[in-house]
Amino acid sequence: MDVWLEGKKVRLNPQHALGKGGEADVYDLGDGRALKVFKQPGHPDYLGLTHEQAAAKARLAEHQRKLRAFPQGLPARVVTPQALATDRKGVEVLGYAMRKLDGVEPLRRWAEPAFRRAGGRASDAVTLLAGLHRVLGAVHASGVVVGDFNDLNVLVVGTDAYLIDADSFQFGPYVCPVFTERFLDPLRLDPVAQALTPVRPATVESDWYAFAVTVMQSLLCVGPHGGIHRPKAQGARLNAVARVLQRVTVLHADVQYPKPALPRATLPDDVLHLFHQVFVEDLRGAFPLSALEGLRFTVCASCGVEHARGACPTCQPHATAAATPVSAVRGQVVATRKFTTRGVVVHASADADAGTVRFVYHADGAYRREDGRTVMRGGLDPSLRWAVQGDVTLLGQGGRVAVFAPGRAPEFLGVDTCENKPVFAANGRHRFWAAGGGLWR
Repeated sequence: MDVWLEGKKVRLNPQHALGKGGEADVYDLGDGRALKVFKQPGHPDYLGLTHEQAAAKARLAEHQRKLRAFPQGLPARVVTPQALATDRKGVEVLGYAMRKLDGVEPLRRWAEPAFRRAGGRASDAVTLLAGLHRVLGAVHASGVVVGDFNDLNVLVVGTDAYLIDADSFQFGPYVCPVFTERFLDPLRLDPVAQALTPVRPATVESDWYAFAVTVMQSLLCVGPHGGIHRPKAQGARLNAVARVLQRVTVLHADVQYPKPALPRATLPDDVLHLFHQVFVEDLRGAFPLSALEGLRFTVCASCGVEHARGACPTCQPHATAAATPVSAVRGQVVATRKFTTRGVVVHASADADAGTVRFVYHADGAYRREDGRTVMRGGLDPSLRWAVQGDVTLLGQGGRVAVFAPGRAPEFLGVDTCENKPVFAANGRHRFWAAGGGLWR
């Protein structure tokens, strides 16, 4: 497929693809910009899907008017259309060119416990959230509603947050037609709804609700409706829709708090109370910026917990760690401690062929394997992805994977990315990666 941009023909080359979404494909133009091309109703991804085909047709019809009327003067941290991509005659809008961001991570990464354990600091999360707060406020001041505010529509460079997918923004007569369930304001739902589908349009207040969800996820690694509802009364367990409609959040006494999440007690009581007001009592309005700027995180020297309280919530200051047994027996399962480090285990997997566990950990300024040998020196970096294939160690970042084998120079693989993550994996015998849309071994 070809499109025309600023009077010039642009051939869409799959090798220049940056990403694929439900509604569009994105390509690298090679000049510091990216090209977003909307999927046509006949796109292969919609083959046999009549509802998606109809939605694509309606979306393209609206974009003919909406993108030509796109508001000017939005904040610099919003990735807006810079030039429209059209058909040869310049009549039909097919997509648009926008600024290309390099070295990005989706905001969702900050809600992943593994990312936080691998060096993602809460203090950095606070910095980027405060900046995002100012961007969102400026968007609203321009008369625009984001509508589908979620943690994949925010990309992070360092601690700077950028809003993307601006074509779905809501302004003037153009209503945002898309939503993400985890960020959907319950006040947009029918009180007797059977599904999480909004019946009311997005508003400034629903944007701020979604921002509050983002804050909670980024600081605790769990959203307001995470966890498992385990009521004492038999038969009273609520499904996901009922939990949202009845405001039964992860803060409720009958909800089992997820183990991978960060402890609630790491946040001050006033922030936890604010979450309760928003997610249970339906408090709306701009999220208080002072609640973010007032957070001061520190790491407990005794237990290593990162918290924003006056004293560590899990132990007394300078307390010694309680000794734990080397082995524990639970029914038919025996758990045996194999390794302990003051550093961080960044990846672990079972090697069935060797009957052992292989892993990579970071300690004393270097990444090391289970036998102590150094794979690579450097600081802890949560953007790195790891895998192990026997004695071979794989390290991925962006669209590149380095393969470290003992006694040999590193090899390098070019790989596809998904949500800005390199797509690769390994087991004891083989390594696997995606490249050019194909799966390789």
